[in-house]
Amino acid sequence: MAEERGLTVDIDGFNVAMEEARQKARSARNKQIGEAIAMDADATSELRRKGVAPTDDSVKYIWNQDHKSVIKAIYTGAEFQETATAGVDVGIILESTSFYAEQGGQINDTGSIEGTCGLFNVTNVQIYGGFVLHIGCFVQESGVLSVGDRVVCKVDYGRRTLIAPNHTCTHMLNFALREILGDHVDQKGSIVLPEKLRFDFSHGKPIQPEELQKIESIVNQQIEDQLDVFASETKLADAKSIVGLRAVFGEVYPDPVRVVSIGQKVEDLLLDPSNKEWLSISTELCGGITINVLILLPSQHETGTHISNTREAKSFALLSEEGIAKGVRRITAVTTDCAINALELAHSFNREIDDASKTDGGLLEKKVASLKSRIEAAAIPAVCKASLKVRLSQLQDQIMASQKKLGKQNIQKAVEVATQMAETAASEGKAFCVTKVEVGLDASAVREAVLKVMDQKGIPVMVFSMDEASNKAVVYAGVPDKITKDDVAVKWVKAALGPIKGKGGGKGGLAQGQGVDASGLEEAINVAEQFAKMELS
Repeated sequence: MAEERGLTVDIDGFNVAMEEARQKARSARNKQIGEAIAMDADATSELRRKGVAPTDDSVKYIWNQDHKSVIKAIYTGAEFQETATAGVDVGIILESTSFYAEQGGQINDTGSIEGTCGLFNVTNVQIYGGFVLHIGCFVQESGVLSVGDRVVCKVDYGRRTLIAPNHTCTHMLNFALREILGDHVDQKGSIVLPEKLRFDFSHGKPIQPEELQKIESIVNQQIEDQLDVFASETKLADAKSIVGLRAVFGEVYPDPVRVVSIGQKVEDLLLDPSNKEWLSISTELCGGITINVLILLPSQHETGTHISNTREAKSFALLSEEGIAKGVRRITAVTTDCAINALELAHSFNREIDDASKTDGGLLEKKVASLKSRIEAAAIPAVCKASLKVRLSQLQDQIMASQKKLGKQNIQKAVEVATQMAETAASEGKAFCVTKVEVGLDASAVREAVLKVMDQKGIPVMVFSMDEASNKAVVYAGVPDKITKDDVAVKWVKAALGPIKGKGGGKGGLAQGQGVDASGLEEAINVAEQFAKMELS
């Protein structure tokens, strides 16, 4: 088409421009991801063209051993380069690795890659088309690593040890969910972190507290039973023939596939795959690796990033259950010391509620309010949280009943005192009554006293009450309709509020306000009486 128009095409220039566009696109994608460096299909294809083989990560199943390897490529997120220096994050591809890349719901390993000229801190490990990318930066400012360098992989096995119990407990949780909720439960996803596990599954409604308790109890019972955890690779077809075997719906598994079984050797399951007894144990297809702390002992079975025995999980605490999509629920849980601490925290809240129940009045109300917000935010077992909320609700009912009773008592007290003082004022020939009652900041009681005096005596009345703890005071005033003029009740209250630094308002013959400095109460009463003598007599 170009030739027909007498034009020539710069093929070499086109190819250069196309490569620049690809690099810009990679950079843009990298920026969108944030700190992570991702490889696309073009990047993995380029590695293959260079003759770089996919990373051999079979040694990720070995624990507590450094691993020697060779740097095969260095990637910036936009291009490959021969050398990595300090100051920027890069991704390193090794010939072989002991690092576990994030996959199958399990978080990646972290650690370091040590060379002769620097220590490279690995913060993220991802896998793209079989190439394991170790992402991070140098610890020292002078670090340098180059393609071809011999290095040593140093995985943070302490961190992995925290991940392993959470991984195994997702398997036990999956088993417990089916036991309690039914066979319709399918795993929809999971994430296994050092500090917690999260498990998504199919279920059409919220799980009731009693069901959550049963689920949690099944997992903890498996921990108490100290069951061995077994893992073995087998043909995918043979694995799928095992009765009760669980897998992630829609997941594509390799062949051969890794089978993890809790409490029964995988070999036993394969010898008699249709045995109905296998329905009572947890058996899953699993892409994760399993822990074997004593890997050098020949009597120990090799079981990847799972724990080797359920007792190593110590305890299991189900923290929350919620809906995340139509027909999909999510459970968050913790294990080991995190679970033990969560349970102890729940016990401490129970003790606090016991202590709070021995108090009453305003102190009880404050304690309940504090407990309510703290319990809501606390990482404690969901069943315990539900139980604690029930106990708090009972205390709140107690507070309301107490407040209702106190309110009636305050009204009775305020009406009696105000009525008596109004009678005294009338006997002294006064056309008004200004008095003080002791009902704290109960404005309803003060208002009722004013209304009762106006109704019974037919004279202007103002009633004060104060709270010593907060140093505040309330005031209510009423002026009968027969002498109401120019919002006199509002003017009366505002005049009285001056000495106690308050604000107020009202309408017609009623007005009210509150002051923030009750130390001026006696002066406020004097001001109120002087105003009444001039305006209401």
